[in-house]
Amino acid sequence: MMRRMSDLEKICQLFIVSPEALTGETRTAALSNDHTFAQYPVGGVMLFGQNIESEQQLRNLTAQLRAQAAAARLYPLFIAVDEEGGLVSRVANKLGYDLAPSPNEIGKTGDEAQAYTAGQYISGYLAPLGVNLCFAPPADTALDDYIDGMQYYGEDPALVSRLAFAMAKGLREGGVVPCYSHFPGRGSFEGVTLKKLSIKRTADEMRNSEWIPFRDGIRDNIEMIMVSHGLFRLIEDDMPASTSNRVVNGLLRGELGYQGVVVTDSLRMNAVTSNYKTGQECVAALKAGADILLLPPDLGRAVRAIQTAVSQGDLSMQRIEESVIRILAVKIRMNVGSF
Repeated sequence: MMRRMSDLEKICQLFIVSPEALTGETRTAALSNDHTFAQYPVGGVMLFGQNIESEQQLRNLTAQLRAQAAAARLYPLFIAVDEEGGLVSRVANKLGYDLAPSPNEIGKTGDEAQAYTAGQYISGYLAPLGVNLCFAPPADTALDDYIDGMQYYGEDPALVSRLAFAMAKGLREGGVVPCYSHFPGRGSFEGVTLKKLSIKRTADEMRNSEWIPFRDGIRDNIEMIMVSHGLFRLIEDDMPASTSNRVVNGLLRGELGYQGVVVTDSLRMNAVTSNYKTGQECVAALKAGADILLLPPDLGRAVRAIQTAVSQGDLSMQRIEESVIRILAVKIRMNVGSF
């Protein structure tokens, strides 16, 4: 597979972007030409409320994306959404569907069957609409000082583990790739703002608490884990977790033994953009061990930054190919299109 890919195709396979990053439009609900992937043959597209108008329109958009990727001889796309249930239900909200219960609601019941049914229900409407990747379930454990508005199954990591596993199973069986979020855990904050997530936990504290759901998910072969941009100051001084070699390669891949796909949280977030020049956040994330670069603020500059890092010997094509292999393995395992 790798032999037929150019270096540009390998680099672009690492990106999941908004449709607008490819079309240059302020809002994309349909593709206006046949050359969406001509410049940047990305590995996936993430849809938001502004990309959704109706069931038929959404089916048409995802069909257009798949058809154009196939016409460009690309490997099948991830077509992704955030759909956790409750407040985070972009597709259900836009299309007027009943909302799946939120992780908070399911957590209060402790009912694994309800978590599984939520995953089944969500995949039951996402897959027919052409969506094959869902950034859920949340595997964060809520501690005493968590941020209101975020979704958690609860404060008991063993309970979080069971419910996250059940929801992931429901999504997977419905043909939608699940993704645990947000390693190393964002259930405890020193700085209560999404612009700068400062977490005051040591690695030893997290090993016995927040990491339990992730460790169990790794044992159960979870396809994808999202890494947060939290500043874990007692683990890695002033570097977001998503760009920290200590967090991704050292802890997630090394200590916990994760060999699946690591995806960054949105690279548009201020916690990243305030620390890096545009494009350099992607180089840093790859060097740290991430595979998928989610929603870079400027796709063109991100691609060029990676190309420059490769040409200058700061990043190797072998490192990029390792990520491509992991990404394609999940696409094959989950039947994401035809290879």
